[in-house]
Amino acid sequence: MSERIEASSRPLNPAAADCAAVLVTYHPEMAVLKAVLAATLPQVDRVIVVDNGSGESLEESLLEFTATKRVVLRRLGRNFGVAYAHNRGLEEVVASGYRWALILDQDSIPAPDMVERLVRGSLAAAAAGVRVSAAGPRYVDPRNGHEQIFVGLGGWRFREIRFTGKGPDDTVRVDWLISSGMLISRSVLQDVGLMREDLFIDEVDTEWCLRARHTGYQCICATGAVMAHTLGNDTIRVWFKGIRHVPIHSPIRLYYMMRNGLLLARMSHVPLTWWVPNLKRLAAQFVVFATMVPPRTRNLAMMARGLLDGLRGASGPFGNADRP
Repeated sequence: MSERIEASSRPLNPAAADCAAVLVTYHPEMAVLKAVLAATLPQVDRVIVVDNGSGESLEESLLEFTATKRVVLRRLGRNFGVAYAHNRGLEEVVASGYRWALILDQDSIPAPDMVERLVRGSLAAAAAGVRVSAAGPRYVDPRNGHEQIFVGLGGWRFREIRFTGKGPDDTVRVDWLISSGMLISRSVLQDVGLMREDLFIDEVDTEWCLRARHTGYQCICATGAVMAHTLGNDTIRVWFKGIRHVPIHSPIRLYYMMRNGLLLARMSHVPLTWWVPNLKRLAAQFVVFATMVPPRTRNLAMMARGLLDGLRGASGPFGNADRP
């Protein structure tokens, strides 16, 4: 089995061969994780799987991939948070001399040419004079085929970013990206720095992108790059200026979303044009998850605790961070 994977998974694009992927896992669904690895391996030189305490069985489950030597598993032993795991993988990418680092979630499946499109988009934007911090793909929820909308800074409310280009290598400037699918160059990582580990999870990617923006960099979306990615445990359809697919999150994730949204508002590199509309978004999420999504009482309690801790400036993991 491992010989077949080794033979069929060599990087197809020379530019992507100078790229390593960092894939963070936490109690993954193995069939999906294997699909992520199978889709990623032909596009990069190496995949560094950083595991946040999923247990010893993960190593045995991934043996068919790790046997190729192009997938390495770094077990952290317990859940240190997504930012900590990202940083351990990114440090290894930088130390190994790769030009590009690709960040992936355990349920994000890249299209066959996603990395190539991200690299080409980054190089084209840089040639046009853009100081690119990171490039990201368009992402589609495989559960319903819904393509997530990019939003950006726009005065006192977030503006929707539309893709008007039709070419496979077109790019559009965005103000932040989700971490999964982000392609970052080694030089930018060395200049901007790594992720904020005290945020643990949620808004880690937003904080990094806004910090890079404050330093003079610009995120881009390579519109020809596509990735299947799920946000939340499920989605709920609500009406707000049209039908919206709102991701459903667990109560603990709601805690981090509320807390970290307030923590970012305290940071000097985060502009007013982000945190004012974000407060409106938090208020809307509070109402939706406290009234429409079970378990309502638990959601309400965790969101209230998150807001309190955010106002207090508390950070790090909440309680027993090892629980799913």
